[in-house]
Amino acid sequence: MFIALPLSAIGLIDNRLKRRIVQKVLFSLLLLFSGLYLHAQSLSGNVTDAVNHQTIEGTSVYLPQLKLGTVTDSKGNYKIDSLPKGIYQVEVQKSGHVTSTKQVEVDGDVTLNFSMTVSPFTSLNEVVITSLGIATTLQRTPMPVTLVTHDMIVEGTSNTVIDAIASQPGVNETTEGSGATKPQINGLGFDRVLTLTDGLRQEDFQWGDDHGILIDPYAVYNAEIIRGPASLQYGASAEAGVISFKSQPFADSGTMRGSVLSEYHTNNGYIGNSVNIGGNKNGFVWDIRGSSEEAHCSQNPKDGYVWGTAWQQENVKLILGFNKSWGYSRLTLNALHRRIEVPDGNRDSTGKFEFDTPQNGKVYPSRADFLSYHADIAGDKNLDEYQAWWQNSFNVGNGKFGIDIGFTQSVHHDIDSGTVGSGNFYVDDIPYSLKYQVAGAHSGLKFTTGINGTYEVENNFAEPPVPYIGDFEIPNYTDFQIGGYSILEKDFKNLTLSGGLRYDVSNFIGQSMYLLNAGTPQQTVVPAGTPGADMQFEGFNNTYSGWSGSIGASYQLPQNNYLKLNISKSFRAPAINELTSNGQNIGSNAVQLGNINLKPEQGYQIDFAYGNNGRDLSFELDGFYNHINNFIFGDRTDSVSDGLPVYQYVSSNTAILTGVSGYFNIHPTTTKWLEINNGLTYIYSYLPNSTDSTNHLPWIPAPHLTTEIKLKLNDRKSSILKGTYIKFGLAKYWAQNNIYSALYTELPSSAYTLFNAGAGTNFINPKTGRVICSFYVNCTNLTNIAYVDHLNLAQYFLSYNGQVSTVTQKNQGIYNQGRDISFKLIFPIGTTTSKNRVAEDTRD
Repeated sequence: MFIALPLSAIGLIDNRLKRRIVQKVLFSLLLLFSGLYLHAQSLSGNVTDAVNHQTIEGTSVYLPQLKLGTVTDSKGNYKIDSLPKGIYQVEVQKSGHVTSTKQVEVDGDVTLNFSMTVSPFTSLNEVVITSLGIATTLQRTPMPVTLVTHDMIVEGTSNTVIDAIASQPGVNETTEGSGATKPQINGLGFDRVLTLTDGLRQEDFQWGDDHGILIDPYAVYNAEIIRGPASLQYGASAEAGVISFKSQPFADSGTMRGSVLSEYHTNNGYIGNSVNIGGNKNGFVWDIRGSSEEAHCSQNPKDGYVWGTAWQQENVKLILGFNKSWGYSRLTLNALHRRIEVPDGNRDSTGKFEFDTPQNGKVYPSRADFLSYHADIAGDKNLDEYQAWWQNSFNVGNGKFGIDIGFTQSVHHDIDSGTVGSGNFYVDDIPYSLKYQVAGAHSGLKFTTGINGTYEVENNFAEPPVPYIGDFEIPNYTDFQIGGYSILEKDFKNLTLSGGLRYDVSNFIGQSMYLLNAGTPQQTVVPAGTPGADMQFEGFNNTYSGWSGSIGASYQLPQNNYLKLNISKSFRAPAINELTSNGQNIGSNAVQLGNINLKPEQGYQIDFAYGNNGRDLSFELDGFYNHINNFIFGDRTDSVSDGLPVYQYVSSNTAILTGVSGYFNIHPTTTKWLEINNGLTYIYSYLPNSTDSTNHLPWIPAPHLTTEIKLKLNDRKSSILKGTYIKFGLAKYWAQNNIYSALYTELPSSAYTLFNAGAGTNFINPKTGRVICSFYVNCTNLTNIAYVDHLNLAQYFLSYNGQVSTVTQKNQGIYNQGRDISFKLIFPIGTTTSKNRVAEDTRD
């Protein structure tokens, strides 16, 4: 029997369980070390210029499927040791050159040479992506996929990992303050977007909007975003798409490499620090990172400092692994703690923020309270996320057999007084995946089949002591998910065809719960049949099943043009909160009621894209149409409970979402110092047969356009500054009037324009060519305007002297963050067998 205990209370875990955990970890390490004696393969070669045939130094040669790579030496040579046998995509990148990709079969010591064409712009279309289940290039995949490179992340500024990707076309975020963000793809979010970290599902309360994704942003190297149904590869949770975060590549063979990072933001005093070191010795790879972040209350021109927006986070991550001739094995261990305040918008009659109840005789927060980094003064959440993820790949015949299994635990406490929780529960997950992959070395065929899913257990903690009252939002339950799938892809000269099918089964078993003296300090959980007890949750046993599938094609036209078409069918079972919610969601300032009779959603989507990957400009325009039957959402009722609005989960017969997103980038070959990048997002939603106030889905982002002009300084051979740039940008958001306005569920948003600026450079040791440090500065909301983003859920948080009130005008709620200037320093550390140049540090 599987027994789950909250690791946040580690002191209470009995010694037997501690021994079992240690034994399992030691057994995993023993299996890893058992591969030490096996000989592995190598890949080596030379990189030259396609025109003058001169060798190119400092070129990145990378195998994305293995997260292994190196850079070429002064003679243009490279060598990657300790590789498993197999067929891999090899990606070659160098600033000022066109990215090159080749497929290679590694069996023994293999030589593979590359010739590169000069280009001032580094195109991403030939970059290899792996999140679709089959390794392919960005331009070849029929699915709409966005790559967020390492350079984009490190040169930008963000409070959370979702901030770092939310400016991409088709991607947005819902927010409840600077530290609480959730992703959205093509107008859909929460349980419809699956978030992965190195393939591990993030099951940390995806249905909640009040604490964000529990991922260390400094542990993310780059990201792949599937902008459309990905149920085929990942199951029901990927109905809208997938965000696949990747950790950094392992160090080159025979080296140790790491970094020290420090960051500061002026608006909320954000302080971030991260230290990382990793190595690679004869196929044994390891990487360890420790990070900390903290921020006091954020501020904006309208509200001043916003009470209840401070937060803290700490994270430790360890990766151990082997790459040998038989394949590879990797073990990832991660522990994260976040404490985050939850704003409720409580004010006096003049609009000044005040405590919900007087604190030490004070009615109003002082300046010292606003600037405190201790996120336990206001009502807050205490969140812990523990992860163990074991990934294995074995060579079987001409293919690879993968076995991945993990354990995650998410611990949740809503805090009343700084120490006592009212909403207390934990969720244990055992994600698993078995798959077989085979690729023809010359046929262009790639085939993947397998099963994956998760087993989830949730339990509420005991009632808090008097006078605190427990808030039981969802029942104790188990959820077993399993799905089988097959994917086939065929590459021709200019045509790629891809398709597959999947079948999913999900079984929810929820336990009943009865409360005696419900809603009073004497509230107690009692057995069924207790006289005077009220039923909090009804027991249930629901099974959902359904098909998913997709078929698509991409075609490479003359003169760097290309077309993409993909048709997909998605399936999503109702989430636990949609089925069973029965109480106050503290972070959402609302009472939510579930419905155990909801039907699973069935989606049908078509995606079409046309693009060009030219020398002077590149663009892509993606259009989609998504038709979802039995669409589930929280509908605001005309009822109120303790002053809070009541939302009932319902299933609309049909929901329709359609829109376009794309980019248009200018990078003239005759003006190498200039780049102009533009992005567009427009999404329209519709609920047929509805009234004027209910005929649009709630929380659809406003149409917006982003523009960034980047000026790059020429690098001189003897200069101590390299990779220097200055950038200026704007984000234009139009008004959003297509809203679900019934009962003030939403308010129309106003148009606004944000101006941004930034700069960055690398300080170089001119004698060795090594990077001493990298420095970045960014300013967002340069003109410090007061604005409210349509997906800012905190705009609906309002109380007067502790009494919840409905926001009926924009100026009543909480505004978005004002001007922020951030500073970031990164110091690379470690030893290498080749020079640690800029090209190595910025490998995408």
